[in-house]
Amino acid sequence: MALRVVTDIAKIDRKVWADFVNNHPDGSIFQMPWMYELHQLTSLQHPIAIFAFDGPLLVGLMIGANFRSATFPFSWLTRRQMIIGGPLVANDNRDVLEIILECLVKEFGHKAIFTEIRNLKLGLSLKPVFEDAGFYYESLLSVIIEMNRKSGVLWDSLSPERRENINKMSQVSGLIRDLHGTRDMTNAWRVLRFAIGKKGLPVPHRSLFRFLDELEMIKPYAAIKGFEVEEELRAVVVVMKFQKRAFFWMEGHCLKPDSEWMYDGFVWQIIQELETEGIQLLNLGNAGRPGRDFRSRQYKKSYGGTIRETGRYIYVHKWGLWNFRRFFYRWYKQARICFYRKYCSV
Repeated sequence: MALRVVTDIAKIDRKVWADFVNNHPDGSIFQMPWMYELHQLTSLQHPIAIFAFDGPLLVGLMIGANFRSATFPFSWLTRRQMIIGGPLVANDNRDVLEIILECLVKEFGHKAIFTEIRNLKLGLSLKPVFEDAGFYYESLLSVIIEMNRKSGVLWDSLSPERRENINKMSQVSGLIRDLHGTRDMTNAWRVLRFAIGKKGLPVPHRSLFRFLDELEMIKPYAAIKGFEVEEELRAVVVVMKFQKRAFFWMEGHCLKPDSEWMYDGFVWQIIQELETEGIQLLNLGNAGRPGRDFRSRQYKKSYGGTIRETGRYIYVHKWGLWNFRRFFYRWYKQARICFYRKYCSV
């Protein structure tokens, strides 16, 4: 096997790239060419792409992005690389994975303090290859809903509280719809900025939503759902779809405490729509690490989901900054939580 690596996407046939992802059992929207373009257009994000060839044959790829915060010194201390779905390798070939990881570290490692490869499903057979390349594994949980059940079974799997709240939605004059256009995208970003920011987590740049709405090739894979109350947008879920699988990429609301129950009805309608579209597996996203209290874990599970370990791999490129960042990030996160809760509004 004469392997070679290519990092210049101008040399890659987009159809060959898309076909490889479509035909791979672990393929997802996050490795498609259109996702690379989305990262490329979004401010404060810089995409990375690594392709492995055996002669003329594409046998592996990895797509991700470099992220940073907007202002110095935060931009210096928040540089990170994120790969969702991990590398895709034909037939789980260890040599191909090894050459992709080696390229990631050598060619792109200087651009970030650390790299995180977040899996969409657990695959420990290649764990030794990651460890030999300098990555370490962390347990991470996700909540998965299996949609291909008999009629009524999904409803019966909801917790009593979820069913009660969903039934109360018949008394609400709220509107659930797809969001499109500049005004909708601005409002969606504001809702998610508030919801994500008050948790102390990084907020995507607003340009992400503009291009998520405008990119024609990504439209079949993305749905931005909104919930309006009295003509004001109060909740948003960004759903990424690929074949018969869907993923809650971003979500949040700015409902008042006495109205938060409405979010249950909003999420349930999205789940029902995905079911009618033929989605068989819905990933509700991060459920934290095992053994640690994670408030949203049980909430997500109450929609009839099961908790599964998906895991992630971490590579630290700059240990000095990594250790300082861990100390700094605790302060930075608390400061963000205080700021967004006190000063930020939708």
